[in-house]
Amino acid sequence: MSNEIKKVLSSEKLSYELYSRLEGLERNIQLKKKLKELKELDVKHIKVWTEIYKELNIPIKENKNKTEVFLFILLRRLFGSGLTLSVINSLENRKMSDLSKVFDAIPNKQREKVVNYLVEELYQERILKKESWESGVLSHIRDVVFGMNDGLVEVLAAVAGFTGAIHNNLLIAVAGTIVGLSGTISMAVGAYLSSKSEKDLEFSGVNRLELELQVAKERLKEDLEKHSSNYKKFDKGLEDLISKLRKEKDPVYKVLERERKNPLMNFISGNRKIYLNENSINPVKDALYVGVFYVFGAIIPLISFLIGSVVKSNTYYNLGISVVLTSIAIALTSLIIALNSNERIGRYVGRALGLSLTATFITFLVGHIASMYLHIAI
Repeated sequence: MSNEIKKVLSSEKLSYELYSRLEGLERNIQLKKKLKELKELDVKHIKVWTEIYKELNIPIKENKNKTEVFLFILLRRLFGSGLTLSVINSLENRKMSDLSKVFDAIPNKQREKVVNYLVEELYQERILKKESWESGVLSHIRDVVFGMNDGLVEVLAAVAGFTGAIHNNLLIAVAGTIVGLSGTISMAVGAYLSSKSEKDLEFSGVNRLELELQVAKERLKEDLEKHSSNYKKFDKGLEDLISKLRKEKDPVYKVLERERKNPLMNFISGNRKIYLNENSINPVKDALYVGVFYVFGAIIPLISFLIGSVVKSNTYYNLGISVVLTSIAIALTSLIIALNSNERIGRYVGRALGLSLTATFITFLVGHIASMYLHIAI
């Protein structure tokens, strides 16, 4: 049996531990209820996979997840529940992606259990995504992380180039500040225009989608009524349909029940609009987040030069400190990006650091050559 299947049970046990600990820390009553629901689902999933493992003669190992749980709790205390749930959702997505590759290898006898498990996992994913991205900074996590990362890389590369040509901490700090301000304006304007264009395209796409779905809904109703007597009352709404299917013991009601808040399900059951204005793109907010966090990122490479201008330290020494501080910050932002995607953490962080430091070395070299051949001495 493949390694992907062998990892599922340990992953479920880790999820259970995380939801249990996070539930204890959470003060928001609604989110606390959601975490309790997710925890109870994982209890069920652990039981399902324990039975499957026994049937497939897969050895069940005791899991020690103390390190992982500690890191997630630390993440929760430092950055809040939103980012923590987003990272957990990313890990769940990887598990689902791995499992989908080997689904055909699961014997038919266990296939029905796995199908029910997958339905509930998709429901869990919907909860995690909603709770982690619904409000605050996390709804703009892309803008936050990439804005800060751009500030770090661009200003570090700039001060490295200035250090190669200028040997004055204050001048380097002032020049770096100018680069940071111009970059902030440029990035914010770019983010605004990009989001505005995306929003315009989204509106036109949604209008077209709603027209297509309106036609498809009528056809779907005809097909359902034609092929199954269970769907005769489809016109009366989703809740009536769920109630009827439950009485008929049709398992489809479980899927509909789980997905009743899905905008597409609401549309099919009679609600004309599937587009929710409160979740729409906000170009002004996008620009604000990118600009503000670009500034945060730009400050880090400048700190050592600002201090160096006071204590009169060597510019090359200050550049070394700047590289170290910026590398740590880049590693952290890259870690967040990697955790919220399907990228391998070590590879992504290594690539980000490698490219950033290469750009820094090249600009330093250009500045140094310019100083030598253009006889710049400041």
